[in-house]
Amino acid sequence: MDVQSATIKLKHFDIKLFKQTISKIIMAIKRDDNFEDDEEEKLQSKFSAGFPTVIFGIIFLILTETFFYLLSEKTSSQFGLTQITFALMLTIIITLFLGWVRLIIRGNKYTGLFIGLLGTAAMVYALRLKYQGIYTTIFAIISSLLVLSYIIIQFVKVTKK
Repeated sequence: MDVQSATIKLKHFDIKLFKQTISKIIMAIKRDDNFEDDEEEKLQSKFSAGFPTVIFGIIFLILTETFFYLLSEKTSSQFGLTQITFALMLTIIITLFLGWVRLIIRGNKYTGLFIGLLGTAAMVYALRLKYQGIYTTIFAIISSLLVLSYIIIQFVKVTKK
């Protein structure tokens, strides 16, 4: 076999492959398939925050703002922009933590459960190091119960699937 006949066979194969590809594209267009939308839907469903996460985030926003307001009343310090900003950042961190745990639980439910419990214990420990008193204890108990209930809800959802 010489180079010229090999080139002709390769061109014939390329043309045949091109025709098959074009015919598949035309069939997909006729069926009105849009494969890119399927990939976007999968990404959105995988990385969406989820309704429970948003609800728990709002609850934590109210809870942290209330905690810092009561703390400022107790200590007779001023409740201002610094406390509001700190409470907002704390809420964002807790909500991101809940979303992260939710993603981990979807992948491996026991690892997600362990990380959720460990993260909750670490946050309560850090809070107790910074603040002490009845308001801190109440805030820690309520926050822990909320986080643990969220983790259990996500764990049960994955277990049912």
